[in-house]
Amino acid sequence: MVAKRAGMSRENAYRNHFRGIPEIIERIHFLIDNEIRTDFEKFISSEDPDISKFFSTILPFLYEKQEWLRVLFNSYIDPNWLMFLQQKYIPLFTDYLDKLGKVDVFSNAFLSQIVVKEFLSIISTWLSTDSPEPPALFVKKFIHLLQQSPIDMLTQKSQFSYKDSNL
Repeated sequence: MVAKRAGMSRENAYRNHFRGIPEIIERIHFLIDNEIRTDFEKFISSEDPDISKFFSTILPFLYEKQEWLRVLFNSYIDPNWLMFLQQKYIPLFTDYLDKLGKVDVFSNAFLSQIVVKEFLSIISTWLSTDSPEPPALFVKKFIHLLQQSPIDMLTQKSQFSYKDSNL
């Protein structure tokens, strides 16, 4: 699939471009993650980091990569994909919380693990559907999901309005 999408034969990809599947997977990680990581680092270092604005800009990029991400999230091709993302983004998110001066009963590192894993869960579920909603429609739902605790989702009537989501 990788070689075919790149417009070359599998043999050519191995012989002339990559030394094996691990190197191909590493390249896919880079291609998908590089822009996101750069945007996240800019977001963290900005004077007024607005997480909603960041999500509004990142969701369209993820949507563009949905075919790749669906494979990475839902197959055994790369069992390290989620760990790769967690290792990249938990420290960055911890830095973000530290910058905000966030103080809680839990450490910022612990909170970062929860938030990053929840973020990844929502993204993988969204992009793994047969026809994911376009980001312009999904962004408000995404933020709504992040603002709810699991208990709220299970026990309270949603205060989310489809009218508010431009549906």
